[in-house]
Amino acid sequence: MNTVEALQALYVAFGGNIEDVANITTIPEMINALVTVVPSISSGLPTVTSEDNGKVLTVVDGEWAVADLPETT
Repeated sequence: MNTVEALQALYVAFGGNIEDVANITTIPEMINALVTVVPSISSGLPTVTSEDNGKVLTVVDGEWAVADLPETT
């Protein structure tokens, strides 16, 4: 298996159709194709900074949000 074939397999593993990339022969073209099926790295996660240290991610109205840790009793 060469690199393009491995990237094609990865494309399929992420839900792509092998027929869509069967004619791709270069690594850069295959990477561009992968971008279309790989979930976005941001995937709706909020932007955080060091000022958010110690906070947690929680879901608010169906979206990720930064929040303080809940207090325990």
